[in-house]
Amino acid sequence: MKRAFTLAFIILLAASPSAYSQQVATFVETDSLSVGDIFELTFVVQGMYNSITYPDADDFDESLDLLSRQRFQTTAGRDSLVYRFQFFATDDITIPSKEITLHRSEGDTTLSTARVPLYFKTVLASDDEEFRPLKPIFDFARAVWPYIAAFILLAILSYLLYRWFVSREPDPEPVVVKQPEPFIDPLKSLKNELNALPEAHELKNIPEFENFYIILGDAIRRYIKRVYEFPALEMTTREIASSLQQELAPSEIIKITRSVLNEADMVKFANFRPNTDLAVGVMKKAAEFVKTAEINDREKIDHLKFRYEQAIAESEDLKQETTEEINR
Repeated sequence: MKRAFTLAFIILLAASPSAYSQQVATFVETDSLSVGDIFELTFVVQGMYNSITYPDADDFDESLDLLSRQRFQTTAGRDSLVYRFQFFATDDITIPSKEITLHRSEGDTTLSTARVPLYFKTVLASDDEEFRPLKPIFDFARAVWPYIAAFILLAILSYLLYRWFVSREPDPEPVVVKQPEPFIDPLKSLKNELNALPEAHELKNIPEFENFYIILGDAIRRYIKRVYEFPALEMTTREIASSLQQELAPSEIIKITRSVLNEADMVKFANFRPNTDLAVGVMKKAAEFVKTAEINDREKIDHLKFRYEQAIAESEDLKQETTEEINR
């Protein structure tokens, strides 16, 4: 129904007379959205051109996840592009004016679209929007003498232990050589964690969905923390994406990470209620993350393994030197 309304709008605009040779119209089907809502944004262009360049996915806000885009050309000189987004913002946002370039033999013409405000529609109940004030702390009277007695007793015991250690002939402690733990491949750990998740189509209630998303998000954060060596578990999704860009991570890794963690954050913090289709979709994105990481992160993982083995070798040398000094 929404797609039919959009097409009807495009055809109507194409049929109407225009006062200008080149112009662009902006259309959005709604201006009020909740987390997870899907909506369409349409740009309709009229003018003479050989080819046309529209804004790509990277030109839009991080809180808008591009699902698809479809181009329609009703007549010569009239063209349109329909973007289909999923809304993940937690506040009002505005899609700023975008540039659309018409390429002609005599030169290019750049058109600017209208700004599009999108208003956040909360899913919280009105009773949850206000928090109760904290109750004042009640001060209880405290007796001082138990603390004094405990301090005196502790001082006596400390003195007796000191005298015992001084009078005792110290014996050399045996050197315990522990076997080093093997290197754990971060990619294998991620695969194991994803394989341990329940099947997405078997999730039945809200607690199961929440646990599914929390485990999935934490698994990807742990992988990023080990491979890219920054504290991803303590960072927001935006901070993680920015740090990955600074580490020159592949754009596909950044895109999938932002999409999966955005959805997980909505479930964990914004009271978002997912369904089976969304859970199946996010698992497909996680599988794409693994495939991309296998191709692009292998060199970094091999370097981590080399550093680990080098540290183990240095530790073994230090233990050997310590044992020789004790035996002397």
